[in-house]
Amino acid sequence: MEDVDVLVIGAGPVGLLLGAELQRAGVVVSVIDKMPSRGFFCKALGITPRTLEIFDDLGIVDRAIEAGVWLTGVETWVDGTMVPGRSMRLPEHGLPYGSLSLPQYETERLLESAFAEHGGQVNYGLMLDRFEVDTDCVKVYLADAQGEEHVVRCKWLVGCDGAHSKVRSALGLSFEGEQYPQTFALADVDVDWTLPRGPMYRFERTGSEHAKTSAVAVPIRGSTRRYRLSMIVPEDRASSLAAIGAPDFDTMCGLLLPSLPDGVQLSSMRWSSVYRVSHRIASAYGRGRVLIAGDAAHIHPPVGGQGMNTGLQDVHNLSWKLAHVAKGLAGADLLDSYSAERHPVGVDVVKSTSAALNAVLAQQAGNPAMRETQLLITYRGSPIVTDDWSDADPVSPASGDRLPDAGGLSQRFVGHARRLHEFVGRGRYTLVGYVDAMDQQFDAFRELCRAFATWSGDVGAAVLVTAQGCDMPHSELMTTLTDAAGEFATAYHPANGAVWIVRPDGHIGWRSGRCSIDDMGNWLRRLGYKSIG
Repeated sequence: MEDVDVLVIGAGPVGLLLGAELQRAGVVVSVIDKMPSRGFFCKALGITPRTLEIFDDLGIVDRAIEAGVWLTGVETWVDGTMVPGRSMRLPEHGLPYGSLSLPQYETERLLESAFAEHGGQVNYGLMLDRFEVDTDCVKVYLADAQGEEHVVRCKWLVGCDGAHSKVRSALGLSFEGEQYPQTFALADVDVDWTLPRGPMYRFERTGSEHAKTSAVAVPIRGSTRRYRLSMIVPEDRASSLAAIGAPDFDTMCGLLLPSLPDGVQLSSMRWSSVYRVSHRIASAYGRGRVLIAGDAAHIHPPVGGQGMNTGLQDVHNLSWKLAHVAKGLAGADLLDSYSAERHPVGVDVVKSTSAALNAVLAQQAGNPAMRETQLLITYRGSPIVTDDWSDADPVSPASGDRLPDAGGLSQRFVGHARRLHEFVGRGRYTLVGYVDAMDQQFDAFRELCRAFATWSGDVGAAVLVTAQGCDMPHSELMTTLTDAAGEFATAYHPANGAVWIVRPDGHIGWRSGRCSIDDMGNWLRRLGYKSIG
C-alpha cells in the first residue's frame, strides 16, 4: 500500500462514508478491513431522515430509497390486541424524508459504490497491528491474511473499527459504561401473517399461558414477507444460546413464535445472531493525528435505530474538517472541534437509548419522538460557530443548527420549483443571503460575495434568496432564488440583509443581521482559515 493523507480502519458503513466523502474532496485516502470481503447480513436497519439528507448530499439517496422500505408507523400489540396509545402512523409529508428500513449490507453496498465512483477501493484482508505517532505523520503497521507485515504512513489515522476498536485501545481512551444482562436474538426470515406491510411491529405477551416475552418485526425489501425479527431471549435460554452465536432455524422458531401472533409461520431464514447490548462512550473522540468514530467511539442499545446513524453523522462532521486541513485551507486546530461537537451528541444518544431500552424492558415504551429523526441535533455553543445576530428571533435557526430546507423557490429559466438544500453541501461552504428590497443591502451582499469567493475558491458557493416581487440584477457571483411560496420566510424569519454561512455538513456556522466583511473574516480566522480580502 502507498502512503496516504488519511488511513481509515474499518469498512463498515461509517468507514465507507468517511472514505467516500474524503475521496470526493480530493484527499488521498485508503480504507482497510480485516474481513476478506464485504458481509451480507442485515444487522442495523433503520435510516433516519437526517442520514438520508447525508445520502442526498453524497448523491445516493434515490438508490437507498429504491433498496429500502419506508416505515409507515409503529404498532404495539399486547396479548394479540393492538394498543392505540402505544402505536402511531409516521407522517408521509412535512419532513425532508421519512424513516427507511435499509439492511446494513445494502447501506455498505451503496457507500462502497459511491467510494468507488470517486476513485476509491477498499483493501480487504488487512488487519491493524499497531501504530506509532510522529510529529508529522502516523506510522501504521498492518498484517495481511498470510501474516505478512505492511507499513503505511499517513497524516491522520481514523479508527472506524467497532466496539472492540484497536485504535481506541491503543490511544488509551476509556470506554465508560456497562453491559446489559439481557441477551438479544436476531433473525432475517420470511413471515406468513395477515398484518399489513409497512409498520414496525412490537409484540408483547403477558398472559399466564405464555412466558413474558416480546419481539420486534421490521420489514426488509426483497419479499413482501421478509422481516428482521428481534427479541430478548428468556433468561433460562440465554447462557446456552450465547455459546452458539448463530442459532439454527428450529431454535429461532422456538424462541420467536411464542411472542408472535397465533398462527404465524416462519420460513427461509437467511441469517441469525445472538448478542449482548452495552452502552458505552469513549472519553474523547481522538488525540492529535488519531481519531475514532462510530462504534469505536460510542455503543448503545438499538432502540430507535440511532447507533449506525450517529456514527455516519460523526464522519459527516469529520470529513470536511479533515479535507480542509489536509488541503491546507485551515489549521489543524479545526479538527479539535470534531470531538467538541460530536462527543456531546454521543453522550446524549447513549443516555437516551439506554433509557428507551429500560422502558422497553419494563414494557412501558412510548412512541418514537421527533428527536429520533436526528434533525434536531445542534452544535450551538461549539467553538467554531458564531452568532452576530443580536436581535435574533428565538424560533429562527441559530448558528450550530442544521440548516432548515425551504421549497417553492423559483429560479430564472428553470421551469420547476427548487429547494434550498439543492444548493448547499457537496463539501462546500455556502454563503446564503436574503433581501426584500432593491436597496443598499443587495450591493452589500454582492461585495460580501466577492470577499467570500476570494477566500473560498472551489470550496464555496453563494446563494441569494429574494422576497417575491423583488427583482434583482443578475450577478455571476451568486445563484439567485425567489421565495415564491414564502417557505423561506416562514422557516427563517429573515430581516432584509441577513446572511448565513452554511458549513459543508449542512449546519449553520455563522449568521449575521448585516453583510459585514470584517465580521465574516473574523469568524473565518477564528476557525484557522487564511485571511480574506
